[in-house]
Amino acid sequence: MEKQNGDIVLFPKWKSTLENTGFQSIREKRYEDAAESFKLLLEHRVATHEVITGLLMAWIELGHYEEAENLCQEQMKTEEDHYYQYLHIYITILFQDNRYQELISLLDEVFETEDMPHQSRTQLWQMYEVSKKLLQDVHKEESDKLTSDFKSALGAGDLHNQWIAVNQLKKQPIPKDVSVFESSLVDDQVHPIIKTGIIQWFRDEGFNNKIRIKKFGSEWDVTPSKLNTFQSDYIIKQIQLRLGSIEQSNPTMFDLIHNLLDHYCFVRYPLFPSEDEVDFVVEALKQLGHEYLQLPYNYDGHAEEVHKYKEEIELCEQHYMVLVGE
Repeated sequence: MEKQNGDIVLFPKWKSTLENTGFQSIREKRYEDAAESFKLLLEHRVATHEVITGLLMAWIELGHYEEAENLCQEQMKTEEDHYYQYLHIYITILFQDNRYQELISLLDEVFETEDMPHQSRTQLWQMYEVSKKLLQDVHKEESDKLTSDFKSALGAGDLHNQWIAVNQLKKQPIPKDVSVFESSLVDDQVHPIIKTGIIQWFRDEGFNNKIRIKKFGSEWDVTPSKLNTFQSDYIIKQIQLRLGSIEQSNPTMFDLIHNLLDHYCFVRYPLFPSEDEVDFVVEALKQLGHEYLQLPYNYDGHAEEVHKYKEEIELCEQHYMVLVGE
């Protein structure tokens, strides 16, 4: 080694020795030694494409996926001539690290937007197909375990673990056998928030079969894929609009009653108030806001009807805070 202008540089002979040592170590599967040699060349900015490829191979074999990923991304940005080789290595990193969903999403975009060489497309397509199959297997294994956990929690009346299982299931595709979830939706012993979680999962996964729900004394059929989200429902928007003036006059009260409305609708989902109920729900929320903040408020309307909705809203708030909390 010698110094030039304050920078440490490698003698050509030492550079050649490091390259030879690195490639020999790769051939002999001594990946730690290979990585050590190649990394020195990289740090001194004298690493060829072949050296960088060797370093990436060594890191992948050693399970150093983060280092390999970062280097590979840098090379993909700067090495246009070797872009598809680095892309293939990057996909290999994702595959080796069991990041099948990232791999599939990336290749979906690549196949759609890039005109790549036939050989590269063929190689990547093979990895794409294998990853899809492996991802399905991972999902099925995880879904089976979570479904079993949910059944056990149901049998034990363990509300907390039912909620944990449902939230984890939301990250999985809908399994072929949904009988345990369908029966839960009409079981009076199953908490309404657990039913909300199941319905949201079915909705977000585009479940097209008609299913029956029983909540708060009502029973009806829905197709989850056709359900609105809370934020997009027309009736809820009408209630929010009617409460909008409070945001200017008393922001604290507005936040309070907005949370009450959110929790009320979440617990009852997908049973939204009808247009005939809007006035009562709005008035109930206003009264609760004033009561919670201990502010005076006068109302001479349908006191009995409004009282019923106040009780419903407060009951849903209790349900929400016990299970979901904030």
